[in-house]
Amino acid sequence: MTQIHTQRTRPARTRTAPTARPARLALSAERGEQVRTAAETMAVGVLFAVFSLPLVTAGAAWCAGAEIVASWHAKREPALLRTFTRAVGRNLAAGFVVEGAVLVPLAAAWFEVHVVVRSRMPGYPVEAVALALLGAAAAGFVLLTAAFRAADAVTVAGRRTSHGGTPGGPSSGPSGRAPASWGAAVRRAADLTRATPSALVLVVTGCAFCVVLVALIPAFAAFMAGPLAFAVSTVVARGTRGRTGLHDRRLARVDAGDL
Repeated sequence: MTQIHTQRTRPARTRTAPTARPARLALSAERGEQVRTAAETMAVGVLFAVFSLPLVTAGAAWCAGAEIVASWHAKREPALLRTFTRAVGRNLAAGFVVEGAVLVPLAAAWFEVHVVVRSRMPGYPVEAVALALLGAAAAGFVLLTAAFRAADAVTVAGRRTSHGGTPGGPSSGPSGRAPASWGAAVRRAADLTRATPSALVLVVTGCAFCVVLVALIPAFAAFMAGPLAFAVSTVVARGTRGRTGLHDRRLARVDAGDL
């Protein structure tokens, strides 16, 4: 009996190009800088939260954070912890005033809003909103002033460094004190508010946005002050661009010891 052997034909193997491995996620230089800035602003917020634990030092901690972010806008990279610590020590008295200037109008607005709401007088919702906005605007103006003062201090310190000086920090002057004037900062904040009212609106909006985020996610309170300080400093930097010639000359006189 004849056995019939059947031979199975195997399909010819075709060489396929090796599958390309998925490329690793690489950030562009611009995106990497944005991520780094976000991380550093959160670090400033953490430092603010830590140094604000005694409560009475919250204003000084805010001034220190304002000086850090102002240095970034001036293209400087100060040592974060050392600079922040020294700035808090220099701004204890001024920071206490800043803290009071923020808390007093907010507390007054809160009290008045509660009185108006409980009175149930005609039009009380509109009056309550107006009072809340007034308190927020007053607090926002104080934050603008602190940002202007920090920017001035960084500018003077940078000029002294370029002339061979060795300032004790981003805002230190003779005897370790900051040469920038709070009166000049108040005037500059008022000038910016008059010339560009949207600047104050942006600051108040940023504050409201941070409050909403913290209310939704309380853990954000540990670092949210840093992004807010950076946002206020950005408003100041953009709002004064191209309009600082006279003020720069005044700062040069301060640096030379004429004022």
